[in-house]
Amino acid sequence: MQTATHSFSSPVRAMDVLRLAWPIVVSMLSYTCTSLVDVLVVGWLGTTELAAVGLAVTGLYLVRAMGLGVLSGSRIVTAQATGAGRFSDAERYGWHTVYMALAFGVLVLPATLVSLPVFLASGATVEVAAMAASYVNIMLFGAVFTFLLFGLTAWYQGRGDTRTPMVANVVSNVLNGVLTPALVFGVGPIAAMGISGAALATVIGTALGAAWLLVPLALRSGRASLGWSRRLVLDIARLGFPMGFAWTLDVGSFAGFTAILAVCGNAHLAAHVLVMRIVSVSFLPGHAIGQAAGVLAGQAVGAGRPDAATQSVYAGLRVATVIMVVCGLGFWLLPGVVLAPFSVEPEVATLATTLLFIAAGFQVFDAIAMVLFQGISGAGDTRFVTVTMTLAAWFVKLPIGYALAIPLGLGAVGAWLGITVEIIVVAAVLTARLRSGRWLLAPKPDAVLAT
Repeated sequence: MQTATHSFSSPVRAMDVLRLAWPIVVSMLSYTCTSLVDVLVVGWLGTTELAAVGLAVTGLYLVRAMGLGVLSGSRIVTAQATGAGRFSDAERYGWHTVYMALAFGVLVLPATLVSLPVFLASGATVEVAAMAASYVNIMLFGAVFTFLLFGLTAWYQGRGDTRTPMVANVVSNVLNGVLTPALVFGVGPIAAMGISGAALATVIGTALGAAWLLVPLALRSGRASLGWSRRLVLDIARLGFPMGFAWTLDVGSFAGFTAILAVCGNAHLAAHVLVMRIVSVSFLPGHAIGQAAGVLAGQAVGAGRPDAATQSVYAGLRVATVIMVVCGLGFWLLPGVVLAPFSVEPEVATLATTLLFIAAGFQVFDAIAMVLFQGISGAGDTRFVTVTMTLAAWFVKLPIGYALAIPLGLGAVGAWLGITVEIIVVAAVLTARLRSGRWLLAPKPDAVLAT
């Protein structure tokens, strides 16, 4: 387990971002591939099952968003402490991330009691709601592993070690990919579980990934690192809670968005689920580049080098834009090839093709939005990001998406046009924030101020 810090003795370049980002890209692509396997497997069950998974995943994101957002604060404070040379505090942040992950794993369990009524209230059919509730409840009982894997991944990345969590996430996702078809369809003595099998496979794979990251931390740390510190918890929470608040409200808006699609019909919801998973091939690598830029920006802020923090963000913008433009061209020029592996009904395939065209159009803006989201947050300016993301989700995406989808009768196509406008607005606002330089004036955690 290594701590990697940039010297900042020379300007930060695109290659510096790529060196830190490629393991994150590999990790996220492994997750994306596994998610696509889930869609492929569930797609063979039918449109109803595919729609149920889409509804379930959205509900699951909503319940876990606050915890995951708070735990992302570990990446920021650890990066800044590492850049400031406070390596003892940086290591102790790891254990406090574990403690907070365990707490969040317990806090989400009551949601299992209300999952079915909530899905029924969303407008889904009884059959879809029942399947979605079964999927979500299994995932929530294993949510503690998700929080541990996510939180420790953020902590390792903040230290500059992106390769260890890459291996953990790849191992986790490979196991998930192997188990999913076996549990969904049944193999030998294993009875077919349907979409519940896909959920169980994810929980088992995530548990292995979490253990992969936790064991090295436990073997390395002494008793001094295990002690509880209110100061370190508050450091993570101060930067993480705005992120958790933003993520929760953003996912809440997306839950409403999914409910709109559920009203439009199973074909519209299934096409949305399918294309969202496909498009993740482009936006997850872009998100990974943003995380790398954010880590470098955080370390630069901790080292007292705001100029290097700015260089890190601009370098990330260049790399992410190139990657996502290439993906967008693929969506635009080869939609039939992209959709060919998926067994879906003709109506779903037609809708999905149109959604791919829309996704191709917003790739550049999405690259800008994701890198600036991570880069500005890496400097500690999480409150501004929270306000921007929340307002865009609730006052741009939802009203525009609803108006185009239902009153104007465009269905999933109209809803995705709402997403496009939201992304453009976020990219524009965060670009203005970057150019103003005010994102570099955010308060620093105690582990940095103590230097």
